Amino acid sequence: MTRSQLNQLRWQLQKLRQARRSVRLGSALAVVIGSLLLAMLIVFGLDVALEMNVIQRVIILLIATATLIWAWRRFAAPWLGSRETVLDMAMLVERRHGIESDLVGALQFESPEAAKWGSAELESAVINYVAELGGDIDVFEGFDSRPLRRRATWAIAVLLIAVATAALAPRHVWTFMQRLAMSDMHYPTRTRIDAIRIGGIEVDPAKTAKTVVKIGYGQPFEVHVQASGVLPEKGSFSLTGKSGATTVDLLPPKETIEGANYVAQLPRLMEPAAYQISLGDCWTDPAQIEVMPLPTIETDLKVTPPEYAMGLESDDSARGLQRAVLEGSQVELQITSSKPLDTALLSVTVGEENQTIEMVAADDMRLVWNLPATETPFASVAAPIRFELDMKDEDGLAPQFAPKGYLRLKNDRAPQIAASAIHRVVLPTAAPVISFRTSDDYGVASVKLRLKVERGDDEFATETYELLDQPLKASQLPYTGQFALPLSELKLEKGDSLSVTLEANDWRGRGEGVAAISEPLVLEVSDESGVLAAISEADQRSEEQLTEIIKRQLGIGEAR
Repeated sequence: MTRSQLNQLRWQLQKLRQARRSVRLGSALAVVIGSLLLAMLIVFGLDVALEMNVIQRVIILLIATATLIWAWRRFAAPWLGSRETVLDMAMLVERRHGIESDLVGALQFESPEAAKWGSAELESAVINYVAELGGDIDVFEGFDSRPLRRRATWAIAVLLIAVATAALAPRHVWTFMQRLAMSDMHYPTRTRIDAIRIGGIEVDPAKTAKTVVKIGYGQPFEVHVQASGVLPEKGSFSLTGKSGATTVDLLPPKETIEGANYVAQLPRLMEPAAYQISLGDCWTDPAQIEVMPLPTIETDLKVTPPEYAMGLESDDSARGLQRAVLEGSQVELQITSSKPLDTALLSVTVGEENQTIEMVAADDMRLVWNLPATETPFASVAAPIRFELDMKDEDGLAPQFAPKGYLRLKNDRAPQIAASAIHRVVLPTAAPVISFRTSDDYGVASVKLRLKVERGDDEFATETYELLDQPLKASQLPYTGQFALPLSELKLEKGDSLSVTLEANDWRGRGEGVAAISEPLVLEVSDESGVLAAISEADQRSEEQLTEIIKRQLGIGEAR
């Protein structure tokens, strides 16, 4: 029974040891949690009030870290620095109850090594004495848990403040967590900047400092801002460069602009500058605008005329993008840039149809660009073409002036043809000679004689004759020829009327040519007496005309 009572006392001492250990651990943990939360609340308050930049945040976090280390060493580490045993608890109880070292001795005599220490009677006597005394000993007398309660109360109070802050301002707390990770995110404001566009370049309002805007040298540009929330009457766009600073008002646009409810127009920029946007209680971090040279563009337009006009059309003296070309011509357009291009688009208008052609880079440097090999209106010009180049270089900049051009169709005139006959009254079996003359600017493909025979009011017969063996080139024009009309094949009779017309078609290669028709020649079919009478009449008329010419030459009959 004695040993059992001593074990009960040992168990109570073990519980005292655990209770004291819990107080120490709880106090240290309360100090750590409370100090950490308090430090975060202080840093949060300073950051909200001052909107600190990255360097300032790093400094304040270093100070907070140093403070936490000091608080750990001063208030938490001492609680964790000691480790107590059951014998330590026994000595503590002896001091509090005024007991001599019998309690410690009894506990030591229980160890296996005690048999070597000496008298077994002494060991038994001490153990029995302490076992009888154990029922009257309260080992928890003098135990103090107030340090834990004080520190836990303080830590809970700080925790409640932190929870209330997170509940009342969750967006601010979320932003603070992002800013602890060195983000440039700003705390929520009544006015919110949702989108920024500077010189046509989109800028993320949350990452302005990480986005470099590139503006062409000497080019004016516009600033578009899309905002929401409480909208002020105006904002400001400030620029700071080596030559000084300037501020321009951001005002609502006079006309609706998609994606912008504040606009500012800036004069041409000649040097790099830092910009910042302020709108209501919202603002952006300072960011850079770089000034870049604009690309300069050289254009080369080469016109290849259709096959039938080869050698007749010269493109050597033509310059620029305004050209007159023959229908069916092939046009090659090449552009050369001073800077590598990112895109090169060709906006084309043919009649009422619009299309955009993507030009292709001809070199690895992306300096030379050509029309694609696919079918385009330039492969065979069939109608007037208006076109405009839209290019962006690797910096997103376009040339100061967009090259524009116009291809109009050059007039390919219709051919000319005329026919004549010496005698207009012929015999039914005659072969009257039809003389003709034809000309064209590029060539004549064919000349046809069309004959229509009328007998009374009826059309008796029609015939068509080809007068050329092969097309006539421009170098062979004008061309004069004759054709003996074989009337004997037609079985004509006296009184028949013949209508002769000539048709010339010009040469346009694979394209369909344009036809020209001569004035009709009218021949009358008669017998020999009729033919002779017509010849006599023609001779008399010729004699009268010759006499009149001689008189005019000699001045006979003129007034003096």
